Amino acid sequence: MKNLANRINPRFLMILSGSLLGFTLLFAKLGAISYFALIPLAVSLMKRAEGEYKIKKAYLDGFAFYMALDIVAFHWFIYFYPLDFIGLTKAQSIGVIVLAWIGISALQSVFSALVFVLISRFIKTAVYKKYPILLAPFVASLFAVNEWTQTFTWVGVPWSRIAISQTEMPIMMQSASLFGSYFLTFLVVLVNFLIAFAIFDINKRKIAAITALSLVLGNVVMGAVLYFIPKIDKDRSVKIAAVQANIEAYELFVSFEDICSAYERQTMAAVENGADVVLWSEGVFPIDINDYIYPDNSDTYMTVKDYVSNFSKEVNVPIIFGSYVEVDGVFYNSMSIAYPNGEMQIKAYSKMHPVPFGEYLPLSEFISAVAPTLAQLNGFEYDVEAGHTATVFSIDNDENSINIGTLICFDSIYEKVAIDSARASAEMFIIPSNDSWFYSSRALNMHHSQNILRAVEQGKYTVNCANSGLTSIINDKGEVIGDIPIFEEGYIIDTVYASSGRTLYSYIGNLFVYLCIAFAVSSFGVDAWNKKKNK
Repeated sequence: MKNLANRINPRFLMILSGSLLGFTLLFAKLGAISYFALIPLAVSLMKRAEGEYKIKKAYLDGFAFYMALDIVAFHWFIYFYPLDFIGLTKAQSIGVIVLAWIGISALQSVFSALVFVLISRFIKTAVYKKYPILLAPFVASLFAVNEWTQTFTWVGVPWSRIAISQTEMPIMMQSASLFGSYFLTFLVVLVNFLIAFAIFDINKRKIAAITALSLVLGNVVMGAVLYFIPKIDKDRSVKIAAVQANIEAYELFVSFEDICSAYERQTMAAVENGADVVLWSEGVFPIDINDYIYPDNSDTYMTVKDYVSNFSKEVNVPIIFGSYVEVDGVFYNSMSIAYPNGEMQIKAYSKMHPVPFGEYLPLSEFISAVAPTLAQLNGFEYDVEAGHTATVFSIDNDENSINIGTLICFDSIYEKVAIDSARASAEMFIIPSNDSWFYSSRALNMHHSQNILRAVEQGKYTVNCANSGLTSIINDKGEVIGDIPIFEEGYIIDTVYASSGRTLYSYIGNLFVYLCIAFAVSSFGVDAWNKKKNK
């Protein structure tokens, strides 16, 4: 087997690993494969270590690996074709889609490839020469840190997280409630490299195999214990309904009669079925909450605010809904709450991570000048401002008050919003979104997997309400207890339990990532110290 690997180009093995890993992110049911997908990568790095691994070669290796991963993970851009609803021709649509698909993959890879530069430097250290098996935790640490750094600017999009490959295996992902999803990334990479050592390094075979097996079994045992520890308050619950109106994204701007009709129809059915609270999706009305609409085919003319308030009175339940709110000339993508008594909490929460090129245009002057067609992807005439705090609001039910934390769509791929909400006393999450832009692509599933991770990390029931696609209710263990298929109008209703307790992860945050950084830095520090001492 080792002889076969020696006849294959190492960079090809890296591309193979990136592609295989990408498919486990698209299809979480293949999550078990993630523990083997990086073995070709590990083997190729072990081969590189036998010769002189120069920085340029290492960077190109890293770029090739991450491009292969992201080309697969971001393939769903092709489902945007044609972009005629924003006035582009077919030729322009193809150009923009290819630019977006390849461009964002390359942008991610340009920075992520630096991981391999650090690996090439580590391979030169005396620490590696003496203990080559340390390559496994070193690479695993860098992979976890790299994913974490992608959460800081719009340039990095934490979409291709290895942890989402684990979301169809509830027991395996429970450890995220202790150390976060970056721990799952670390674990998957570490096990891959240990298996590679067990196969290709005779001297390290026994210790590598035992360690890999112990890590997997340890995570299973820990996950099973965490799975059966109760986190919810059975005496505090709310029967919540999430409505999926099945209105395509571009129709939101032109068909208020259809929007209102669908939401009215499904909300009344949910209330008849005992709903205490009804949740509508993100941006139900893609206009300011004080703008006017025609809610039906009559001559009725009222603001969004008045329409939802009147309907809440009619059905006698609170309605949580998405619209845009202007404050001093600044627009926010917000969720508001209409109460049956006529009160309304406007801007109860505002999206903290607006979508670049969808809700705002980064580097707007430069992009408008260099690539004006790309600038047209922004769906609004104005930029949407980011919210500033993870606001928590309360819903009263039978003398019980339950605190609700909100993550609007893109927010859910950033774990810090959920951490801040839990620290602000959130007892359950709602994730309203407008995933109809993804059509029937695997992007829907990848986004939903991120939502599952947030539920597990914080140990909270989570209600996803999509405009069209993967509306669901997830329990505190990360299990989907009900959903609505894509492209179907309907509602889902279930009892959602409060969780006033908090997970260890909600307290320590990304401490595990800092430990990974410390390990990587200390690896170089020990080597530098030894060189200085020898001199």
